[in-house]
Amino acid sequence: MKKEIRIAIIGCGMISHRHMTVIENLNKRGENLRVVAAAEIDKDRLLAWGKQYGIDEKDLYQDFREMLKRDDIDEVEVCVHNNLHTSVATAVMAAGFPCYSEKPMACSYADAKILYDAQKKYGQKLAVQISSIYNPQTRIAKKMIEEGKLGKVYHARSVGHRRQGRPGYDMQFFSKDFIDPEIGVHGPLFDLGIYHLAQMLYVLGMPELESVYGVQSCDYWTHPTIDAQTNRKAPVEDLGIGIAKFKGGLSMDIYEDWAIHMDEIGTSFIAGKNGGIKFIDVDSTGGPMAVPEGGGIVGGGHLQTPKLEHFGVDEDGNLFATKLDCAIGDITGQQELALHPEMVMYNDNQLHWYSYLRGDLTDETRIDSPYIAMQTAFLSEGVVLSNELGRSVTADEIKKMSKSIAIREQKTDFGVIKYDFDEYVPE
Repeated sequence: MKKEIRIAIIGCGMISHRHMTVIENLNKRGENLRVVAAAEIDKDRLLAWGKQYGIDEKDLYQDFREMLKRDDIDEVEVCVHNNLHTSVATAVMAAGFPCYSEKPMACSYADAKILYDAQKKYGQKLAVQISSIYNPQTRIAKKMIEEGKLGKVYHARSVGHRRQGRPGYDMQFFSKDFIDPEIGVHGPLFDLGIYHLAQMLYVLGMPELESVYGVQSCDYWTHPTIDAQTNRKAPVEDLGIGIAKFKGGLSMDIYEDWAIHMDEIGTSFIAGKNGGIKFIDVDSTGGPMAVPEGGGIVGGGHLQTPKLEHFGVDEDGNLFATKLDCAIGDITGQQELALHPEMVMYNDNQLHWYSYLRGDLTDETRIDSPYIAMQTAFLSEGVVLSNELGRSVTADEIKKMSKSIAIREQKTDFGVIKYDFDEYVPE
């Protein structure tokens, strides 16, 4: 039997249930994971969560700082909202625990860099949830580029689209924190864009950004009645677009929306001299392990079945197009596992993290999700700053102008939580 990993959860909202679903499914496969404690500032939600998962009331905390005084925790999973990720995750590592944090890494590059540097400062392991990179679709695309099958790669497109799906507004079963400019801060570019941008950057080998031009909008339809129902205080963007230039001549156009009056926008793709690949049904819901028994992914949506389409030209000038089924559960994914059983550790965010904690994966063999997430925040912040300035911004300008906006004081029913983390020092 594998060594038990004792888990503590901070934040008992919607995304925590997806974590619990993954834990339950992995336990059915012999992973030996046990949730020993949870923290949530909303007492009613906390107690309901504990009842649902059979956690004794003595192991439930409104103040996560009290929970972190325990000596029976092996790792902590941070399931709070976007602008609390740096605040809480750094506190977790400062208390002496490895930390697995939800996406996005932070709401600014500055805060992502603070969180990234906290790993070394506190000597703790860190991971960030980016489900889109843990599947055969991403691995096959990355290998094709590394093997030169596309020739010189010169352009990429990162795309995310919803017809009308602003969490907390159109989808009121999501937390209203999504549209709170202090807690959610940003719209789709940070919230969902990490799935698409991070996948593109990782597949492309983490190219070095030179400059980016971006525009954001919050002009999609709203209604006073829904504004009142959701306590909408100020607009949070529902569209983010950009054009980025990287060293070596690579360009990328970026499109990410929560809502727009259009049915089809297209998909992400990468184009090279000799070929291109199109990404279809990119995973943003957590993969097969996030599907509870009986179906019904937490937060809605469906289990994605990622695919690739490969377009190119052969030596004789003949054009070709090849479809590649590359979901974890299809023949390609299952054959990969039959030939390379160890790849199961690369098919799920959380399993990858638990394998890293157990030592089955090392710093050299794991996917460095904190670095990928930080670089994604860097590019996203470039779009934000460009929109504010009305001009393109360079990589050096992003580093100099980025500011820490993570929450440092949080009012609760039991008092004020003060978060103590480093200030951002521009590079």
